[in-house]
Amino acid sequence: MSTESQSVRRAASLPAVGSVGPYGLIEQAREGIPGQKAHDLAHRLELTDQEMARILTLSLRTYHRRKGNENLGLVASERLLLLHRLADHGVEVFEDAGKFNRWLRRPLQILDGHAPLDLLDTSTGLGMVDTLLGRLEYGVFS
Repeated sequence: MSTESQSVRRAASLPAVGSVGPYGLIEQAREGIPGQKAHDLAHRLELTDQEMARILTLSLRTYHRRKGNENLGLVASERLLLLHRLADHGVEVFEDAGKFNRWLRRPLQILDGHAPLDLLDTSTGLGMVDTLLGRLEYGVFS
């Protein structure tokens, strides 16, 4: 992993997402993730506030209010944790945060012409994008 990717990851780190199992993620989501962490991850992924609000299924106004010191609710916290895990996976596969961020915005034939970013507002879409990253990681392109 590049030094740039490591520093960006540290700056936007969430509570030990990669090192906890599913029950740990559930607990973290139930406790609520500080809204500032959503802002940090949006910066890491080069997402606009509107894009991050859509992914977290929040109105833009609520997102702006919560990205201060307020904790996100259960659903938004869980989505943020899943997005963080997806971002870690993407940077690992592409070995560069910039390449991964550009890939997120590129329409792909395998996704019926949708960009991966367009699918991240549903849990099914998050799963599809993560599966696609896994296929890329192991050289399975079709």
